[in-house]
Amino acid sequence: IEWLVIILRTGYPDQMSPFAIGLGMLMWTTAFIASYAVYRYHRVLDAIVLLGAALITNMSATFTDLFGYLLLFVLAALLLWLRASLVTRQESWERRRVNENLEVPAAIMRSGIIFAAGTVALAWILTTVAVAAPLTGAWRSLDGAWNGVRDQFEGVFGSLTNPQSRITGNSFGPSFTVFGEWVSNDAEVLVLAAERPHYLRTGTYDTYTGRGWERTDGESRDVPAGELLFDGPTSEFPQVAAAVDVEEIAIEMRQGIGRNIFTAGSPLRVFVPTMVRESGGLPVLGGIEAPQAPVEGETYELRVAISRATEAELAAAGTDYPEEVRALYLDDTGVTARVAELARDVTEGATTVYEQADMLSRFLRGSGFTYATIGPEIPRDADLVDTFLFADDGRSGYCQYYASAMAVMARSLGIPARVAVGFAPGEALGDDLYLVREANAHAWVEVYFPGYGWEIFEATKSINSRFVRLPDDAERVPGSFQGPEEWLEREIPLAVLGGRGLDALPSPVLAPGAIDSEEPGLPGASPGGGQLGNAFVMSLLVLAALGVLWWQMQRAERRWRLLPAGDRAWRRLTQAAERAGVGPRPSETIYEYAGWLEEQLPAHGQPIRTVADGKVLQAYSGQRMSWGASQRLESALARLRRPLVGLAVRRWLRRVTRREKTS
Repeated sequence: IEWLVIILRTGYPDQMSPFAIGLGMLMWTTAFIASYAVYRYHRVLDAIVLLGAALITNMSATFTDLFGYLLLFVLAALLLWLRASLVTRQESWERRRVNENLEVPAAIMRSGIIFAAGTVALAWILTTVAVAAPLTGAWRSLDGAWNGVRDQFEGVFGSLTNPQSRITGNSFGPSFTVFGEWVSNDAEVLVLAAERPHYLRTGTYDTYTGRGWERTDGESRDVPAGELLFDGPTSEFPQVAAAVDVEEIAIEMRQGIGRNIFTAGSPLRVFVPTMVRESGGLPVLGGIEAPQAPVEGETYELRVAISRATEAELAAAGTDYPEEVRALYLDDTGVTARVAELARDVTEGATTVYEQADMLSRFLRGSGFTYATIGPEIPRDADLVDTFLFADDGRSGYCQYYASAMAVMARSLGIPARVAVGFAPGEALGDDLYLVREANAHAWVEVYFPGYGWEIFEATKSINSRFVRLPDDAERVPGSFQGPEEWLEREIPLAVLGGRGLDALPSPVLAPGAIDSEEPGLPGASPGGGQLGNAFVMSLLVLAALGVLWWQMQRAERRWRLLPAGDRAWRRLTQAAERAGVGPRPSETIYEYAGWLEEQLPAHGQPIRTVADGKVLQAYSGQRMSWGASQRLESALARLRRPLVGLAVRRWLRRVTRREKTS
């Protein structure tokens, strides 16, 4: 009913049908394979493992509590396993003509039900009184895996959202495609502790694809907690000391949204282990992530350089761009002629880069544009920005349309620009605290100014532009470049830092591996908890698999020992032959099959004949086989192992070759 209400209110998404059909086919296939394993081969454990893996995968993809369903599944699986084992045992009794006491199956079922119920109850109790840290870390690290899945399928199912799904929600991956509806809600994401609200960036994009943006592949560096993000020359650090305020801010997560780390201004140090993704292998900030996803209630601290550059300073910055800026952020490939012409018309009369960028942002925020959560549909062979600016239903859309339009128009004028994603400034929550909601998810434009770094320009009219930069200071004049090494010291005295950082939060809980900037000796949880947890879980699975394999081998060995020597040797030979695809037919006698097998392995006729003679002697002579004869049978079997493996390989190659010739 709830689903029908949503469809009636919002309409039926185009991507719902392929998603529902694909999910239905996956569920049906899983159920069919499990049923086939049970009813055709009586392999109940295989079916339980398959369905259990599907259930665990589903649980890991959602924030909804499905533990009750897991317990029901475990109970049902144990009962199925018990019943299947009892049926197998009864069939064995019938074959051996064992008189079955009617009380025995009932007693077995009663004991099994009590055991299953006790196991489920114990599991439930343990989850409430004990926590396995490695397993918890491994479970949390699945956020990163699902983020990767979300990024891969964003272009296919991007418009289907569910706040309880790890696959949907705010996606800040290595690329994005602009299409469909912008969906958001008022769910709380994080709290920013800072002197004033800031844009919170987590990634930037340098390559325009004609339908969206992507980050050029490059290196990913691990940076320890509290270390400089860039230890050498970079355009990410401003070079005019008078134009920035160095502050310490803190971020407390209100929900987990993957491994993204959010920064303000120019991030200098992050007091949690991070992975810096450098676009194109150049010293630029393409993205920043934590090795283990911060979850609800966890906090990390940052030291950032907040720009206070004035319009006069930016206007006087010039165009002496660093090499990495020229390489990544000036590419105007794909810009249509009329988009470039419109950019020139809009900025006519501008004499500086700052004036051009300001005119572009004012144009896009003007009365000719309308903010809407649904933008124009982009035809298959059309360009995103061109359609947005010139289509009949254009000039209406959300932040990704506006940011793309301004960045592309700026590049057509020779202005280095990139698109950044994260969150727009949030609402005041208290003294130096600002609440950011999912509705604040945003994309904006950053323009590079030599000496001052990347400056934000807001092209979306739904965002208050007063957050972009501080008002001009009439007493300040454009400063000179000093270079980061002359003012960005390795250890800045705390007295000169702005912001209260962690002190502004009531009771901060440090994220895994995080440290307090004032007390570095007090770390959070181990940053490698997720990786260690994954290794722990994988080790358990491998040990469990080895244990099951060892148990089955021991069980099979016990069964072999109970057989007479001749029967045992023949069973082992035919079983190995069946694995090679050359097992005996039900209608063949022992010597008929032995003769056929000798034709397949002409160089090994003697050991085959020895095993066949032993089987016939054991079955029809009525005499017990001597120890020496048993040893000869074992020796013959040992000589046949490798030839049978070689026969299996040759037959497989022959089938493959025949298939290729047929195709």
